[in-house]
Amino acid sequence: MKQINLDSLNLQLFETIEMLKNNNCKEASDNEKIDVSTARTIAELGKVIVESYKVKASILKLVNKSFEPTELKQFSIESGINVKNEIKENN
Repeated sequence: MKQINLDSLNLQLFETIEMLKNNNCKEASDNEKIDVSTARTIAELGKVIVESYKVKASILKLVNKSFEPTELKQFSIESGINVKNEIKENN
């Protein structure tokens, strides 16, 4: 499965907008268009993904106050947050 992050979500949402705009373009092929129902579903799923990132950020903020950097990294892996690149160890 392709790695999903906020940048790829953002790109997908903008592509969906372009596809909706293509619905009114006679030169656009069917592959360049999307129905409104599918676009709504993509937007709703995008909201769910953003909310999950907000929860992850809130958890990290709280946990960061209680753990040393190496403990925080281990906690994130064990809890399924797995944010290797988001945790910076203090030198």
